Amino acid sequence: MVGSETLVEAVAAALGRGVTVLTGNQRAARILRKAVDERNREAGLASWAPPAVLPWSAWTASLWRRLLLSGASTQMLLNRTQEHALWRSVIAEDDSLATLRSSESLAQLAAEAWAVLARYRGLRRLKGSGTNGDTRSFVQWAASFEERCRERDYLPEPRLEAVLREAVVSGKLDVRGSGGLVLVGFDRILPSQRALLDGLRAKGMEIELPVQGRMPERRLLTIAEDEEMEVEAAARWVRRQLEANPVARLAVIVPDLEAQRSRIERVFREVLAPETQNIAGAAGACPYEFSNGRPLSEVPMIGRALDLLAWVQGPIGLETATELLLSAYVGASGEEGARAEFDAFELRKERLLRPEIKLDWLIRTLNGSPRRARLSRLLSALRGMQQTATHRLGAGDRTHGEWAEAVREILGAAQWASRPGEDSIEFQTRERWESTLDEMATLDFDGRRVSYAEALASLRRIAHEAVFAPESGDAPVQILGPEESSGQQFEAIWFLRAADLTWPPPVSGNPLIGWPLRRELGIPGSDATADSAQARRVTERIAGCVTETVVFSYARRAEDGEQRPSVAVAGLGLEETETGLRIEAGAMVALETVDDSARIPALPDRVVRGGAAVLKAQAACAFRAFSEHRLFSSGLEDREPGLNARERGNAVHKVLEEFWTEVKTQAALKAMTTEARRGLLSGCIDAALRKTAGEEATVWEAAYLETQRARLMSLGLQWLRMEERRAPFTVVRHEAGSDVAIGPLRLSLRVDRVDEVANGSVLMDYKTGDVNPVAWTTDRPDEPQLPLYAVLAEDLQLDAIVFGKVRPGKHMELTGYEETKGTLTKAPYGKPPALETQVEEWRNVLMMLATDFVNGDTRVSPKKYPETCEFCAQRLLCRLDVSARALDEEDDEEDNREDIDE
Repeated sequence: MVGSETLVEAVAAALGRGVTVLTGNQRAARILRKAVDERNREAGLASWAPPAVLPWSAWTASLWRRLLLSGASTQMLLNRTQEHALWRSVIAEDDSLATLRSSESLAQLAAEAWAVLARYRGLRRLKGSGTNGDTRSFVQWAASFEERCRERDYLPEPRLEAVLREAVVSGKLDVRGSGGLVLVGFDRILPSQRALLDGLRAKGMEIELPVQGRMPERRLLTIAEDEEMEVEAAARWVRRQLEANPVARLAVIVPDLEAQRSRIERVFREVLAPETQNIAGAAGACPYEFSNGRPLSEVPMIGRALDLLAWVQGPIGLETATELLLSAYVGASGEEGARAEFDAFELRKERLLRPEIKLDWLIRTLNGSPRRARLSRLLSALRGMQQTATHRLGAGDRTHGEWAEAVREILGAAQWASRPGEDSIEFQTRERWESTLDEMATLDFDGRRVSYAEALASLRRIAHEAVFAPESGDAPVQILGPEESSGQQFEAIWFLRAADLTWPPPVSGNPLIGWPLRRELGIPGSDATADSAQARRVTERIAGCVTETVVFSYARRAEDGEQRPSVAVAGLGLEETETGLRIEAGAMVALETVDDSARIPALPDRVVRGGAAVLKAQAACAFRAFSEHRLFSSGLEDREPGLNARERGNAVHKVLEEFWTEVKTQAALKAMTTEARRGLLSGCIDAALRKTAGEEATVWEAAYLETQRARLMSLGLQWLRMEERRAPFTVVRHEAGSDVAIGPLRLSLRVDRVDEVANGSVLMDYKTGDVNPVAWTTDRPDEPQLPLYAVLAEDLQLDAIVFGKVRPGKHMELTGYEETKGTLTKAPYGKPPALETQVEEWRNVLMMLATDFVNGDTRVSPKKYPETCEFCAQRLLCRLDVSARALDEEDDEEDNREDIDE
């Protein structure tokens, strides 16, 4: 091959001579085959033999099949999963093992170490190489592993090249007449590969390496201020290239693509395909694609399958259950709205001490749901899955192959991925899943029978290690890792992260291989000089596969500190440029003007749901009130182990309501003995926790409830002792509700408690959190419930309105406003106005808030920014960027510090 030829021309010429072309990866082989086919088609050929372009792994597999068919070998070639199982059994039998690592993770580490030694032809040097406890243990494990392979006639895949070389040298594998080999896209030829190639040469086979392509005339080094600007500059450069030549073949190369993918995806989508940010838009319309796949277990379709398989074994987390309920891959489609309503308004409202859901419990809950008729498909799928799992899991231990069939049945019963209109990617995903189940079945090579739990763990591990990447859509922009770009040509390339901290990337050696042995064998990570030289060769190769322009870039500032250009790009004759490019909002698409003159519909003449919370939200932010109480937009409730803060507060309310329903007066309270109080409180606590306890409480739940009973008993006794010190009172109302009107707004209110005292009535609102009556005194009150009730309580002669702070220790108190001194246990700060005057002020404030709400005030106006927005669920709608405000505050602080320094 000569450097003046394009890569495709050189490959086509080699194929014409009957030579087999080997590539360093699957991607290069696929692209070269397609390019040769297109070249032949453009040349007017009616037919041609399939191009003999193979990745190295496929070529060695073909040689192995020839060896088996000739009868020269009877060994069983182990796949990755079988090797892992063998390593795990070896390590599990090590009685001296004392480590925090599991046998699973150690088996993975040992398999990787042994594979490295096999490919660097260092297995014979392993004995006696142990330098510490870990490496000495590995030497013993490796000896046991190799002995078992000999005894059972197993061939681990990392030794395949060595076995093939022996077969070639001994004549067992006849390569005469096989034609020559051309190697394309090999950044590094491993010692085991080189030994096999040398054996083939000794038998007369010609082996060629392509000449390095010439570097393009235009070679740039672009410097950005930070990593975000660097990605933005690359995206805009790509856009300009495509605008100039829509059929150009471009590449963006990233050393650590997996870690950078999400950032690159976000920026490139915004710059190159902003129309695809519409969630209802067509998928797969982007002009770019990533070469690297992701673990199969992280693909949504497969993740839901694994969750379903875990669910039939035991409870799963609430969030996982929600994902399954809302997934298009569980049950037939068409119930999306009903499922979302069930999750938001029923499932998350249930009192669950542990945020875990059992399958049979959910089936019972669905069966009793008022939405049952609209959830018939989901209910049918879950019942079918449960019945199938009960039948299949009840048969005891089975082979992996039998469990694979059981998995197919369980998922089929659950109607997994059964929706119509399956697209290409979903089809490929399903095919990859089937091959994963087939791979699990190969674990029967050792004849063991296992439990469902063990089979599922193996399936999860296989799915996690399996990399899934949909077939290339031949997008004009390929986003690749440095190694994946080998064997390809592009019109232009942008190489991101060409800084001294990121290229070459740091290499960590396997801890099971001693450093002296790593250094002796030349394993990457053992010699910084050799690693830098290798990175330089890869860099030159990348620059040589470009016909027009290559751009290397780096950011001056990164998370790890200041950066300089990588030594790997030094001496390439790069022209330095600086970029200050920023993507301006709307710069890539034309602005659309929308007529917003339509009036908001009038509020219906009925009670608005939410009670005083409507005015509380209006005081916090008008947009929040409109979204929550007119658009009915709400966030999903998060679950945490045990009762959340709201449920704990409700339990306190319920206990005190039950107690004063029975006792009624302070005189009756004082007449009770301590034991009588404890007895009555105990019954009240049981009533408050009765629904929470449920019928099937676990040991953990029972212990947790006992702790809550003790907490409620302590709080209750302290509260009653505080109530004893008040002036005499009678509880006349508790949890009393009524429909009221405040100006044009109709609400339903419920006051916690009303006491009769000598000079009138006391309105009380129980609070288990930290509150202050100062929250009532502004024109945007944080707690408007009691002020609202005071304004509307025309039938009461008010003597006080108070917060009853049911909190332990010194925080337990009555605080608020009073006409007669002595009602409160904690006097208010300053000199508050007369209660009658304060009520009139509240009337004006609340009337204004009610009127604004009814009139459709939708201003984004947080009372105290950004604190008001911190826990607001409407930020997805209002688009107020609290994080940007935090950055502005940091900049202001930095400016203030600079002013002080000056």
